[in-house]
Amino acid sequence: MAHYKDEYPLSYVRLDDDLPQSKPRPLSTAEQQAVLQSQTIFWGSSWTLEFISCLMSVIFLAAIVVVLRMYDGKPMPDWPYGITLNALVSVLSTVMKAAMVFIITEGLSQLKWSWFSKGNKLSDLALLDAASRGPAGAFIALFRFVPRHLVTFGCLVLVIAAATDPFVQQVMGIKERAIHAPGKSSVQICDSNIYTDYSEGAGPGMNKVPLSTLGAIYSGIFQEQTPNSKNALMDCPTGNCTFTPYQSLGFCSRCSNITSFLTKKKQAGMVSYMSAYNYTLPNGFYFHTASNMNYLMNATTNKPLLDLDTKDLAVILNFTAISTDDYGMTPQISATECALYYCVDTYETEVSGGKFTETITSNVATSNYSSGSTSLQNFAVKPETCYFNGTRLNNTSSPNCTYTVNWLSLLSMSNSLSPLLKGSGSRFVSNRPSWSSDTAEALYGVYGNYSEINSVFSSLASSLSIHARSKVCKGTKNGTAWTTQSYVEVRWLWMILPCALVALSLAFLVIVVIHTRKQYIWKSSPLALLFSDLRVDGNGNFKKDPTLKGMEDTSRKMDVWLESSPEGPRLKAVATS
Repeated sequence: MAHYKDEYPLSYVRLDDDLPQSKPRPLSTAEQQAVLQSQTIFWGSSWTLEFISCLMSVIFLAAIVVVLRMYDGKPMPDWPYGITLNALVSVLSTVMKAAMVFIITEGLSQLKWSWFSKGNKLSDLALLDAASRGPAGAFIALFRFVPRHLVTFGCLVLVIAAATDPFVQQVMGIKERAIHAPGKSSVQICDSNIYTDYSEGAGPGMNKVPLSTLGAIYSGIFQEQTPNSKNALMDCPTGNCTFTPYQSLGFCSRCSNITSFLTKKKQAGMVSYMSAYNYTLPNGFYFHTASNMNYLMNATTNKPLLDLDTKDLAVILNFTAISTDDYGMTPQISATECALYYCVDTYETEVSGGKFTETITSNVATSNYSSGSTSLQNFAVKPETCYFNGTRLNNTSSPNCTYTVNWLSLLSMSNSLSPLLKGSGSRFVSNRPSWSSDTAEALYGVYGNYSEINSVFSSLASSLSIHARSKVCKGTKNGTAWTTQSYVEVRWLWMILPCALVALSLAFLVIVVIHTRKQYIWKSSPLALLFSDLRVDGNGNFKKDPTLKGMEDTSRKMDVWLESSPEGPRLKAVATS
């Protein structure tokens, strides 16, 4: 075996050799083993780059996990030059995938030479070479090799590795959440400070409300107040704000249908079709109508209430109206009574997308005011359930739960409202109604019944409450402003595939290294195939080393041409100096 220690016979021959039998025979198995045993270096050293690639794939996989863990549940980072977290993860994933694919392709390339160590079809060479070049070739090779062979294992890993990038991208999702925003959000309320809203009158006891409050009265009577009317009370810089429950002094109304209390009396006319009717209530208020003299409504204030219970309420005024919605032989008559009073409203409020939504959850309140009292003193209004700074208080006697009203404010409101709510309407000429005032016409509406009048009083109470909160008291209730923040949500289940592929590629490399430990490590180099029948022209003293390094050293001392011959294409090598 000493003959092979210094020079190992390769399969290339000199072109000036005339006899084909001078071509050296291939190495026998025993001779190949001798060559391999003569190498003193560790057999795994030929896979140094692959093991480095394994280490790189593990390191970059760990880097992906660390980066995602750092930003999981946190806002998207704002890095210089517009670099995004997606871009960083994509770069790390690309390097990891490249290292992993390099391991698989080199392993498949080495298995290509191992496949022919026992003799197989030459067509498998092209198939295995294509499999080692990418997922497309590996996918085709999957259908040609039995699952028990290492080639199938490597091809399967290489094909699945094509899905690495989509899976890594799916790991990271961008969601939105609401967070506290800087800036002050508030809503105007009429707080527990003393409510004072009056102006001078023509004489003592004739005080009227200021003109701004009178404007709110007219707005409530002539224009129905809607929830959008309260937008001016809110200050929410982000368009999304929340508030804890809060309370505000305001105005409330109650109405009742008292038609059943009417007493009807018919008066015969000069002719049978000209009958007249008198309608009377127990409190002395009356309404008269006739076929030829049709009255539409008669309304007044401060008559005793018949059905409404206003005990313990700070009543501003009572209202009574009798009306008809038609005229003829038997007109339809209805009677309505209402009360306007001070109350304390409890609100639940939010602002979402710039839309202000305020809901009254309760307006039950009691007062120490008595309508029959001659005391010229301020009075208090207390809610049934008290909230202070968003907390429900059990002690409603607390100063924070007491809303004080200046007695002149009630007197002024009553003096200003009473003349507007008193009035009548008639229709002596068909479809030509006549009204004592515009406010009387607004109270009557279309049909003059309970629903029409109740709607006007609700609008009046809402308008006065808004005015009190925005123009009279000017108290504020602070809330919390919210804004939308994009944050990273890591879906760790999608990392199972990348982690599994890195582990499989490492396992594949170890198996291939062990499987080919007694073979020449040529991997993807084509030199072994070219040297198998290379003809050398000229004199050249080449060391016949079948190892990959030996063939690479020898190839650097040759110039090669591809030429045609009667036997077909062949390579001609010329030794260089």
